[in-house]
Amino acid sequence: MTPSPTRNKPDRSKDRSRLSPRLRNLALLAGLSLSLYVVENLIPLPIPWLRIGAGNIGVLLALYTLSPVDGFFVLLIKALLGSLFSGRFFPLVIFALGAGIPSYWIMAGARKLAGRWLGPVGVSVIGAVTHNLFQLGIAYLLIVQSVNLFLLAPVMVVVGTVAGALIGIITRAILPYLGIDSKPISSRMPG
Repeated sequence: MTPSPTRNKPDRSKDRSRLSPRLRNLALLAGLSLSLYVVENLIPLPIPWLRIGAGNIGVLLALYTLSPVDGFFVLLIKALLGSLFSGRFFPLVIFALGAGIPSYWIMAGARKLAGRWLGPVGVSVIGAVTHNLFQLGIAYLLIVQSVNLFLLAPVMVVVGTVAGALIGIITRAILPYLGIDSKPISSRMPG
């Protein structure tokens, strides 16, 4: 009797349903970013737009552990789904994406061009400050249309610096547990 062809073949149906390590990590970081974003938006604050940006921890982790494109996908998932889940999709998504997209690519560029000297804290500060300034520009174009709005720029730079530093410090603390050495190359050089 000849064995059936299906008996000798290994069952690969389970293999097809498994995610690659990259996709698994991308999904985990997107989930982390989205969760932190939604929870942060549920916390009432005296100034509604003044948030630390905790969801950016997942974005920075993706930028450092995966790739700039993967980090960008985490940003998009965080901004689109987070705005939807927060119940304020229309106004929130315009500010989240309008400021998030350019500031993300500035962060990715800063990491690529100055990665020897900038670690996650420096990259995060650059991202937070540029994000705040882009949001100010969007508010000017869509809502206020008064140059007096730009009087807030120094405050936004200070807030962005503090928030970016805090998010960068948290990211830098997490990276070693993910098997990544987050120190700039210049700090590892002897002498």
